[in-house]
Amino acid sequence: MFLITLRRILSIALSFILGFFTYPISFIPNVNDSEFEISCGEFGKESIVLNGEHEAVYFDEEVSFDADRLILDSKKTLNFEDITHGWYNYYGISYSSDATLKGTLTYRCGAIEKSEVFFLDAGENKEFHSFIDNMLSGTKANAICSISFEPLDKESANLIIHGISLFNREIPDQYVYIQTDEYKIGVNLLWGGALSYMEDLNSDVEAVEIDGRIFVDSNAGERYNAKVVNSNVNLINRFDAGRLIQQSYYGAFEGQGYENGIFMDNVWAYNPVQGGNQFNDNSKIVDLRCDENSIYIKCQPLDWAKEKECITPSYMEATYKIDGSLVKVSCRFTDYSGYITTPRDQEIPAFYCIEPFNRFIYYAGDNPWSDEALTIEPDLIFWPDAGYPTFNSKENWSAFIGEFDDSFGIGVYVPGETTFLTGVFNREQTSNIDPSVDASTSYIAVIRVMALESYKPFEYDYYLTTGNSEEMRNNFKEIA
Repeated sequence: MFLITLRRILSIALSFILGFFTYPISFIPNVNDSEFEISCGEFGKESIVLNGEHEAVYFDEEVSFDADRLILDSKKTLNFEDITHGWYNYYGISYSSDATLKGTLTYRCGAIEKSEVFFLDAGENKEFHSFIDNMLSGTKANAICSISFEPLDKESANLIIHGISLFNREIPDQYVYIQTDEYKIGVNLLWGGALSYMEDLNSDVEAVEIDGRIFVDSNAGERYNAKVVNSNVNLINRFDAGRLIQQSYYGAFEGQGYENGIFMDNVWAYNPVQGGNQFNDNSKIVDLRCDENSIYIKCQPLDWAKEKECITPSYMEATYKIDGSLVKVSCRFTDYSGYITTPRDQEIPAFYCIEPFNRFIYYAGDNPWSDEALTIEPDLIFWPDAGYPTFNSKENWSAFIGEFDDSFGIGVYVPGETTFLTGVFNREQTSNIDPSVDASTSYIAVIRVMALESYKPFEYDYYLTTGNSEEMRNNFKEIA
């Protein structure tokens, strides 16, 4: 043990010396990896496969193995002996586990030692990939110090680490976009990869200004006989991290294993929000994969009512695709808090669009997709002031349009869901020529009543489309 301790001290000292002189290198462009395959091999008490090579490791305490499986009855930490491994900002773990695990990765950025928590779902031959903290700011690590694991949903776990690989990824732009002839959509990585941009590219959508107020419609300049002030209109409100179109869930209150937060002088429950918190702090980007046809994002969201240090023990994943006249978003949420929860109204999703679209439309009848008349709610106000009004649509969609019955708008469809909470904030007060950054907004929450269950993934899809009311209805009907 003395030799291990001495070796550890010497390793840290040498790393500090090297790191002091080499830390600035982390911000100098170098070779970037584009493939992220994890190299695998044998796992045991004294070695693990790291970057395709068997690396010497040691545990802080005695551990038990059953063949090549580590028995975890408590938190166990394995330590790496090598000093440096090359600069990296992204890592992958290949593993098999019969329990959900909480992990802690400790690494060095030059002379600075950092630790961060991650979570692994149970399963055989699984893979987990993650950026390190502050990747978007250019932070890179040059050593891995230790990695620990502990079971969450069981008293003990059997774990195999097939391999760990470290990668140097190109730092992505803050905004990531894809587009077709129909739409341009984009996500903001500083806001958890929530959908922050959607532009219709073939409907001649324009914003005009009349007496200080902004109106948006297709061919708005001609319709209003007014000067066009914006012909590239983003239809999604992005005034702050709580707007956007995003995942948001409500869980435990105090007394259920959770200490309440405060929002607008109200006691606030556990509320993982993809975009961040009430202070516009950033959720953590965990993973990003994109090509010309799709964007996949994984984030660790903040707790809405709490400070940025209170990052939630949960992951949100979303895959965005454009399919003809529809945008499809596939969502996945996994909570690892272990909180005891009761059924709550959940937003699946929370949908904030620009306020010039402030007339709510939906189908209120009992014969869905029969082309019966739609219902228009023309005078909605701020939803808390209105008592959180909900409307039932058996066609599973609703939308906001401009001030005329045939105006352009944007709608959301969630298969199987019929309850829509809705309202308008700062009605008829949009004044910014980019209405997406105006405080005024129109809001829809597709509501499902359910309790969050820790360690059990929750998945759903939603769809977006644009056009006048009949065009949106027909677009959604194609997949209904």
